[in-house]
Amino acid sequence: MGADTAVPPALVEAAQGWAATLPDAIWDNEQPDLTLQINRGEPIAEWVYAVAAPFATIPDEITLEALQTEWDNGELTLNAETEAVLTAFWGAPAQANVIVPAAELVDSLWAAQEDFNTPALTILPFDQLSPQLKVLRVDGAAPIDVDFDPAAYPLTVFIGLAGEGADVLAASWDGPTTNRDAAKITTVAMTGPAGMRRAVADRMEKYGLTYVAEESGPVLQAVDIAHMSDEDPFAPDCPLPDPNNSENVCNRAEYFALVKWMGIDVMEMTGNHLADWGLDALNFTIDLYEEAGLMTFGGGRNLAAAQRPLTLEHNGNRIAFVGCNPIGPEYVWARPDRPGTLPCGDYSDILAQIRQLDEAGYLVIATLQYLEDYQYGVGSQQRYDFQALAEAGATVVSGSQGHHPQGFSFAYDSFIHYGVGNLLADQMWSLPTRQSFIDTYLFYDGRLLNVDLWTGLNVDYGRLRQMTPEERQDLLQSVFAASDW
Repeated sequence: MGADTAVPPALVEAAQGWAATLPDAIWDNEQPDLTLQINRGEPIAEWVYAVAAPFATIPDEITLEALQTEWDNGELTLNAETEAVLTAFWGAPAQANVIVPAAELVDSLWAAQEDFNTPALTILPFDQLSPQLKVLRVDGAAPIDVDFDPAAYPLTVFIGLAGEGADVLAASWDGPTTNRDAAKITTVAMTGPAGMRRAVADRMEKYGLTYVAEESGPVLQAVDIAHMSDEDPFAPDCPLPDPNNSENVCNRAEYFALVKWMGIDVMEMTGNHLADWGLDALNFTIDLYEEAGLMTFGGGRNLAAAQRPLTLEHNGNRIAFVGCNPIGPEYVWARPDRPGTLPCGDYSDILAQIRQLDEAGYLVIATLQYLEDYQYGVGSQQRYDFQALAEAGATVVSGSQGHHPQGFSFAYDSFIHYGVGNLLADQMWSLPTRQSFIDTYLFYDGRLLNVDLWTGLNVDYGRLRQMTPEERQDLLQSVFAASDW
């Protein structure tokens, strides 16, 4: 069993093992000369490739024509296996591209990139992506998209079986058919603070419950697991909203329909306003969540419930959510006999819990309802506390307090976003408080593969719309410049 040098090694190994197990009765006299070839023969597999650059890259896409020009001019950084595939796919380039070992690819790209606006590009197999890389869309499509169609994507490579009897033998192929198996993908969207009170609620009353989320809602509806941190309790006695009354710290019960419409699956309960309308309202809120089948973490009916992590399995990916509130106020913290958020204390309990979950094979998403800091950068204490969760084994650390978006970091093989920005809030008093991220984490085959950033701008007291390219560039420039790279 032979193969073109461009065929992915994992597929070659599987094919050789498969051929060795075929019964002798299949062959008439002797085993025919079968080979695996790129874009030839009887199709048995498709291999999906992604265009990527360091995560701190502002451009979001590239045309296929521009990408092929970069290839021909020798401007890509590649591993040898991908170079062989592209040579078979596009022909030899006019200038040699930079070839590095696969293990050195990410570091080489970061070292080569001079600024956020000029990507140091690579092409690599989808299953070899990293959270430290940003995927660029090619003519508007990328394999991280939830509606990805490999047949319509220009970097899908088909591998076929060629040789005598290949048309018959291809039907018995039982090896891998793709390196992007949708049955192994889990997408999780993480968001920032939410509340349906004051001017947000006023807009909902005037224009309809879904008005504030008409553009952000579909982003959450599209993923497998959508997260929200609603900081205000629902209450049956919550009055009609007054846009100027900061004492009105509750959500009207009928506003829960917006949560369901947005497709929220996981509700974080670390918010520091959850007990502001009283414990009866907080218990009523928990009742709503339970009746709707929402999964919760970071708070509960009592301290024991608040301490329980949320664990789940989806498409073979084992994911756990943990979160706590280090800032109070004290009356919002759960006690053995009353509901509330989980206090962080000295962090020893949540660190031990993360270690235990990590050792048990969970991909841990850890959140903190941290002290609010209205700047893109982070102070030394916030950096220390967030990175302590990463060191304990969290795969993702996300700042759910972030009314002002903050920067990123990679520490201890963890992806850290110190502050995501508001999902539902009426803070229109500065540009940064109007800026927001929705972070979509793509888990694949038991590991975090990539992170995609949706960026929104609050244009009417809680109504997020997708940013224009210019607005997005300004936000990414500010946040990347303030990040720990």
